Amino acid sequence: MKLLGILLVVASGLGAGLWSAVRLRRRADLLLELKVLLQSLQTGIRYSSQSLSELILDRLEFRLCKGAERSELFLWDPVKALEQAGRDLLEDPGDWAWFQGFTQGLGVSDTQGQLDHIALYQSLLEPRLAQAREEARQKTRVRVALGLFAGVSLGLLLW
Repeated sequence: MKLLGILLVVASGLGAGLWSAVRLRRRADLLLELKVLLQSLQTGIRYSSQSLSELILDRLEFRLCKGAERSELFLWDPVKALEQAGRDLLEDPGDWAWFQGFTQGLGVSDTQGQLDHIALYQSLLEPRLAQAREEARQKTRVRVALGLFAGVSLGLLLW
């Protein structure tokens, strides 16, 4: 029975390490999705005369747009709904600050101003995406190993 308990402790340490690694990967994936969303919004603004809410509704394959559409604020203020969806999805404070700045400039200028705004935030997103990818690449193995090490150490202490 004691051995089973120790194995469960080791497994829980490994699980914690894996969960931490998944969160790193999720951040990189979400930032990549944001990059594609910005490109899609830029194309939509350039070639159509849709409102912001229509642009969001046409892009429900993106988690942020889906979250914004589900918000009760969407019908009255699609920008606030998009901001709220970002607050729910973006865990990193720097990513959230970047996204908040992006949403504050949405829909406040003419077509060319919107295109320039999106281009600016695309360029600001690139280093964040590169950093997230690098962190995921480097820290994934370390976090899994640390989780396993913590589980094994605690298991040995309990032995």
